[in-house]
Order: sequence, then C-alpha cells, then structure tokens
Amino acid sequence: MQTVKKDWTKLAGTILATLIITLIAQAQSIPQPGITIAITNGSQLSITVTNGVAYGYYSLYNQHVLGSGTWTLISTNDVLDDTNFVVNPFPYYEGYYLVAASTNWNNSGVPNWDLADPNNPGLGKLTVSIVSPSQGQILQ
Repeated sequence: MQTVKKDWTKLAGTILATLIITLIAQAQSIPQPGITIAITNGSQLSITVTNGVAYGYYSLYNQHVLGSGTWTLISTNDVLDDTNFVVNPFPYYEGYYLVAASTNWNNSGVPNWDLADPNNPGLGKLTVSIVSPSQGQILQ
C-alpha cells in the first residue's frame, strides 16, 4: 500500500508540474498583432500595435505592391512592449504594412534582429569581422 501511495504522489506531482508549465507557456504566447495607421505630420506614418503585450517583440514589414514578393523589414523593436513605429513612406506613398510578433520565427535560436538576412535564415547570425587595422594599431 505504501509503494502505491508513493507512486501515485510522484505521478500527481509530475502531472501538476506539466500543467503549470503548459499554462505559463500559453499565457506567454503573443497574439497575432492588429495595427492602426495614422498620418502624423503630413509626411510620416504612425503605426501602432493595437493589442500589444508587455512581453512581446514586434517587427514592421512593408510591400509597395501586395503580392510582389517578400516583405521588406522596415523596423524591429528589440525592446519589450515597444508597440509604436514611425515611418517615412517616401518615395512610396502607397503600400501595405505588416507587424509580426515573436523573437525567433524560424526556431533557429537566433533572435530575428540578429539574423544576417531575416528573409534567408539559412545565413545565420550576422557577424562583423574587422581585419584592418589590427588590434592595438592606431590609425592617423
């Protein structure tokens, strides 16, 4: 009887821990962002995520002609809860905007803003190597 009770307690503890982790993960999911767009001073657009969450990262994309190919990354907010974008649409005063939420769309382990090309995640993380001048050398 003692062994059955211990096994049951372990099973109940495992189920409870799994349930808590699942609930936390669901609570942390970022909803699909909705946006509003307004003209600020006649030459800029203010784009705001209407249902932004405090734990979300957002990136703004644009296409001048819908369906013309990949979306162009315009701005990335790498600060939590930053849901406002100000955009200068010049020279294209017509276009389509998309805000995407997440930090790692391709599950590569690299945040979106650190990718060499967000449209080609196979390139991996952007790295910069300075070959010249060498370390300690002073340029005049």
